[in-house]
Amino acid sequence: MTIDAPSTAHLHDRTDRLEPKPILREGGPRLAMSLLAGDSVRPTRAQARAFAKFAHTCDPVADDLVAAMRRDRLRVRTQFEQALEHGIETVDDPAPEVAAFIATLDDVPFWVDYDKLDLAARAIARMPMSTLMAFTTAIAFPASYVSPRVNDVLLRGGDLAKRAAGRIVETVSWSMDCTAPGGMERFGAGTKNTARVRVVHAYIRAGIDRVDDWNIDTHGRPVNQLHYCVTMIPIAGVALAVMAAGHWYSRRERDAIVHLYRYIAHTMGVTTDLQVTSLDELLRLIWLAVWSEVDPDDSSAALTEAALKAVPRIYGVDGPGVANRIRSWAYYHFHADLARLSLGSGYADAVGVPRLSPMAALYPVWFARNLVRDRLSVLVPGGAGRAARRGHAERMREIAEVKRRLEVRPYERDEAVQSIRERDRELRARSA
Repeated sequence: MTIDAPSTAHLHDRTDRLEPKPILREGGPRLAMSLLAGDSVRPTRAQARAFAKFAHTCDPVADDLVAAMRRDRLRVRTQFEQALEHGIETVDDPAPEVAAFIATLDDVPFWVDYDKLDLAARAIARMPMSTLMAFTTAIAFPASYVSPRVNDVLLRGGDLAKRAAGRIVETVSWSMDCTAPGGMERFGAGTKNTARVRVVHAYIRAGIDRVDDWNIDTHGRPVNQLHYCVTMIPIAGVALAVMAAGHWYSRRERDAIVHLYRYIAHTMGVTTDLQVTSLDELLRLIWLAVWSEVDPDDSSAALTEAALKAVPRIYGVDGPGVANRIRSWAYYHFHADLARLSLGSGYADAVGVPRLSPMAALYPVWFARNLVRDRLSVLVPGGAGRAARRGHAERMREIAEVKRRLEVRPYERDEAVQSIRERDRELRARSA
């Protein structure tokens, strides 16, 4: 979204603040804004103008690496994987683009606090995978479909209904890698897999750049920094939003979780200007992203429907028989109700989320069970550490089983890249 440049006299007018969009006046967003922050996080028009400029900023280091891979795929890709897994010093005569990309992983920012990363990992590990899966499916994914400009990238991958379950499970798996103990250390699974996803984004960007029907004036660059915000904010927000399901964090833990997601964003290639350092900054960034990008349309509805319809398959209750049909209905509506309650009725109506079902009556029971379990694990001496270790082991075991059952392959977004390439070839053939 573009806005007119304010006069110099009003550029720093602290009273010229944005008016909230309806999505921030209801559901979970309203609760978060009223309880956790207040009006102080409401950005000014000048801040919105500065934020909008990032629609034309991407990730030059990753783009240069992908350009080198396209010129000499086997050699550069091999060097990249070698350096990623074992360090740049193990690569003979590395390509400059590989060295530059790996340097972004090796150069640790001064602000990184490893004790906070460890604390965040222990806190998040107490949350069972069932809660993470529910919040990712019902909140993070629908909330990331708010922008038609972002959705345009996703829709170019094609066959969303078929791939929805795999994309959700792979996203949960990636999130678990990042938040695992040591996950964001240099050779941790979170760091390495985030780097690979960053390269996939650059491949998608390169593919879309080659077609003629992407409107830079209205959409900005494909997979730009604003798109990163729209997709990263819900994932980071879910890590904190699970408090609404009874997984309570102390102030120190909340601060550590924000710090962890700042480092994840840094590793993903998010510009320093859009990396948040506090809960207030996260909420201000949500304000800006909502104001700039929220404009749900048919693509938002289609993607949300695909995510919710994937729920029975994710939980393995999509088979034949009366029992499976009942469980499928229950799982679907439990997640759809969570989406409606969290995102608000206005947005839920706009994207076709069903009205509340009787499954919503289970939420108080779910909250109470989780809260009792979580508080007991923390209050017992040494219990928090044991709960974190046990929770991490259980989560990794459960996600491995789901991925095996669904035959999920890492980085299924590679299929989106291939689809864009095929479309590019078709367009070139027509114009020849």
